[in-house]
Amino acid sequence: MSMKRPLYILLGFTLLLTFLAPSMKAEDTDFGLWTTLDLSKKLDNGLKLAFEEEYRLRNDLMTTDKFQSTFELSYKLGKYFTPGVSYTLINYYHPRDDEHAHNYWETRHRFNVFGEGEVDLGRFTLSLRERLQTTYRVLDSLSSAKINPKLMLRSKVGLTYNIKGIPLEPFAFAEFHHLLNKQNEPFAYEKYRLGCGLKYTYKKTISVKLGYLYTAESDKEEGEKANVLTVGFGYKF
Repeated sequence: MSMKRPLYILLGFTLLLTFLAPSMKAEDTDFGLWTTLDLSKKLDNGLKLAFEEEYRLRNDLMTTDKFQSTFELSYKLGKYFTPGVSYTLINYYHPRDDEHAHNYWETRHRFNVFGEGEVDLGRFTLSLRERLQTTYRVLDSLSSAKINPKLMLRSKVGLTYNIKGIPLEPFAFAEFHHLLNKQNEPFAYEKYRLGCGLKYTYKKTISVKLGYLYTAESDKEEGEKANVLTVGFGYKF
């Protein structure tokens, strides 16, 4: 089958998201862009090594949000379950404020332990991932005003569909974050994310992923909310 058909579908989906996302923007809802580069290599005995570089924009695409680099090692345990560990180095951008005369970058260190299971339902694949993560903020190490490090449980359920005859895979997901070390509230709900998109794979090694997600914090009055376009490129060695 010619590559033109799935590429045209992917392009049409991208244009649709580009026009729809600003129209979904409420007055108190931000609009952002998250871009990722994923590189992975299968090793012996079910092991896989992966690297991801991510760049995000916020404030209606006018401000850098952060750069982050993730190193991950996972193990395929049977047909349905994959556990793993990862480390993420985060550089978060802050504009100047009352305590800082200039714009500055904040370094954060994040460690993750996760397990992901999936089951095939015909052409559908249903997945569930549980991730336990801890994030240490360097600039907050001397402050008691914020929880540092944060211990978070992230639960994500996803659904993909394998379209017969073309290497194009629609997907949808929902993810919920719970803070585990908040005083007097050990399982505090913090935020959720809902998303969908399309993934195009070429010769099982190169992939392009385009999508949309909505993210909102639990505080309905002061919590941050955002519509986000997501663009990803992947390569398997």
